[in-house]
Amino acid sequence: MLKIDSIDSYYGITQVLFGLSLTVQEGEVVTLLGRNGMGKSTTVRSIIGMIKPHRGDITFNNQSMI
Repeated sequence: MLKIDSIDSYYGITQVLFGLSLTVQEGEVVTLLGRNGMGKSTTVRSIIGMIKPHRGDITFNNQSMI
């Protein structure tokens, strides 16, 4: 259903996500855990399109989101 393949995301020149990959199948529940500054919000912002990853791909229902 949702596939994130090796995305790199930045704020300006500062890289926040380094090769993030994640797959979520239909019916699964996934949570992102981690301390401050670990990239949880950046991951969600990249998925919903608020931040465009510089590398990698995000697909939802086999359609590219980038």
